[in-house]
Amino acid sequence: MPFYSTNYSLKCLACGKEYQEDRHLLTCNQPHGPAFLRTVYEKKQLTIRKDAQGMFRFGDWLPLRKPVKNIGYPIAYKSEALAKHLGLENLWISFCGYWPERQANMLICTFKELEAPPVLSRLANDERTLVVASAGNTARAFAELCSANNIPLLLVVPEKGLKSLWSTKPFSNLVRLITVTGDADYSDAIKLAGLIAALPLYLPEGGAKNVARRDGMGVSVLAAVTEIGRIPDHYFQAVGSGTGGIAAWEAAQRLETDGRFGENHMKLHLVQNHPFAPMTEAWEQKSRTIPEIAEDEARKRTAEINAHVLSNRRPPYSPTGGVFDALQHTHGLMYAVTNEDAERAGKIFETLEGIDLSPAAKVAVAGLVSACSKAALRADDVLLLNVTGGGQRRLFAEHDIYYLQPQIEVRREDICENTVDELFA
Repeated sequence: MPFYSTNYSLKCLACGKEYQEDRHLLTCNQPHGPAFLRTVYEKKQLTIRKDAQGMFRFGDWLPLRKPVKNIGYPIAYKSEALAKHLGLENLWISFCGYWPERQANMLICTFKELEAPPVLSRLANDERTLVVASAGNTARAFAELCSANNIPLLLVVPEKGLKSLWSTKPFSNLVRLITVTGDADYSDAIKLAGLIAALPLYLPEGGAKNVARRDGMGVSVLAAVTEIGRIPDHYFQAVGSGTGGIAAWEAAQRLETDGRFGENHMKLHLVQNHPFAPMTEAWEQKSRTIPEIAEDEARKRTAEINAHVLSNRRPPYSPTGGVFDALQHTHGLMYAVTNEDAERAGKIFETLEGIDLSPAAKVAVAGLVSACSKAALRADDVLLLNVTGGGQRRLFAEHDIYYLQPQIEVRREDICENTVDELFA
């Protein structure tokens, strides 16, 4: 299949400075507070390139520099059974996962599969080893894609995320894994990964700062809107860092500029898993700053949620162009749903729609149920529910599964520069 590289620049959302040369740039070099860069694409109208591979069919709005193998992209369909159950007339579902009957073939079973291809393509021929911190799902996506493309990768994952590191194919020897043991969480993995990425032969992936990651996640909205024919009125998604919500907001703005999909009035509805809901607590106070929580209390809360991938203690909420701005710009809402709410919503979805959901996707459905119960929606509004992961139980029943094993274990209390120096001496 043909590959199409992309012409784009990067623009700082705080000072407006533009960068024409993109060498994995993550932040602006001007003296101001934290702010995101955003891609400005040469093509203002989106051409779906059906001859391109996988998600690269939406490559006009992805920062692509070299071809990488990728397969999956989201499907979008209009719900009937769940919509009727909730009293909705125009509920659309963006589904990322494995669902053969609907031609959904994302074998990682999560929309994190949308992050890795554009990130790896944007790297071009950088010879350093990419370092990625993850609670589990993002690591699985990068391990899968780096294995397929023979790209060196170092993953840092908390011990509780090891069960998420599986594939339907054996992993490449170029993919290495460090696990943080004990009661470690995602924040500990981020801390250790940051120390490693500062070494000369390593390269930080960048998380939410990486425009390729955000634009990749935005493909969920692009795929849905080009199927619906218009920008939806409401968008629902479960969030840990909130990067997917930012990506949806940015994608909707590009679609409005395109001119063929109507005005952008898409309201973000972002959902967290109670009792770990720092962004929800901040947004309810309309505060740009997340309230301080004692570390022991934060760890206790993260341990109590079923959707552990939603447990980012330092999300990109406050920076210019971050979650706060996305919510403010869209007059958005945030929700905190319990494990019980999420499990109940997941069972309803599976019964009515016919496919199993990941824990995070169950949280998103529970948020939609909550919004309907509070009459926050009109029956004829166009809604987009981002089901960020599903079909894993089905996939496991139909495929052999391989697990990635850690090469190095680091205790949470041992994370420091001296430890890293000893490991990579």
